[in-house]
Amino acid sequence: NIRNASFYCIYTRNHSESGTFQGIIDDLSRIAQMGIDFVWLLPIHPVGKTNRKGTLGSPYSIDNFREINPEHGNLDDFCRLVSEVHRHGMRLMIDIVFRHTSHDCPWATQHPEWYLRDETGKPIALVPEWSDILDLKFEGNEKTLWKELIDILKYWCELGVDGFRMDVASGVTMDFWRQARKEVLAEYPNNIWLAESTRLPYIEDHRVKRELVNTDNELYEVFDICYDYDIYGAWRATTANAIPVKSYLEMIRLQSTIYRKDFIKLRFLENHDQQRVSHIFRENRSKALAWTSFSSFLKGCFLIHAGQETEQTKTSSLFEKDWNDCKN
Repeated sequence: NIRNASFYCIYTRNHSESGTFQGIIDDLSRIAQMGIDFVWLLPIHPVGKTNRKGTLGSPYSIDNFREINPEHGNLDDFCRLVSEVHRHGMRLMIDIVFRHTSHDCPWATQHPEWYLRDETGKPIALVPEWSDILDLKFEGNEKTLWKELIDILKYWCELGVDGFRMDVASGVTMDFWRQARKEVLAEYPNNIWLAESTRLPYIEDHRVKRELVNTDNELYEVFDICYDYDIYGAWRATTANAIPVKSYLEMIRLQSTIYRKDFIKLRFLENHDQQRVSHIFRENRSKALAWTSFSSFLKGCFLIHAGQETEQTKTSSLFEKDWNDCKN
């Protein structure tokens, strides 16, 4: 049963002084004692060098989806982590990034037809700020790219991974998600899928431009859990006293009428893309505690972003070694 599951999000590079899987293993007893059900790891794969952001690069710019970032250890170290997570009574979820690859991914030369291109034939990133990646082309590559991506999911399932958090799930065609989930579930029926669904302005903007964007309702056809981004903007407006709390509560109520009966939301006050809750409420710790309690008891799952439990105010960098001591 995942309806009330709790998630703990870890960025391996910055979770321990070593930045390794062993650093996480050493912390599993503490994490389990918090009542965590799923340990979710940000991407664990080798990072691209071309147009790299910062010194060490973004984990979302991936060279090879079947390999381990040597910063973290090797495949044996990862398998040991999977085993230890299970021994502590928890499950392991990994971040999957299927909308794009790094510039250095071998596919860029081996399968150039797998990439979106501009009028000159040059591979592109649809989001200009994401200069360290190239976007994949799902249309027309159903028999090749799709098969490879689905095989990658099965590969990690075979290694004991219990679920996937799908990055930018709103920006990948639903036809692919349907096919992938059907094939994975046929072999691994207990595998759990979390969609990074998106915020309302993003959906509006893409619809105006007639660009691909999946709503939460569409994603629920395939995914077990969606992000709480549909009401995140309202929550931030509430915390800034821009709208009354009652307006936010009405949006929570609205969720229960517009989604399928058994919908599951990932409730969160912070994640690796947003400000720390202890920063948002830096002038009033009681508010931080009250909102944490409220959010954790809402219908759905609850996310703890590593460091949230020790009231850290600074979000660690995705691109540098920026260790946050979560044990303090």
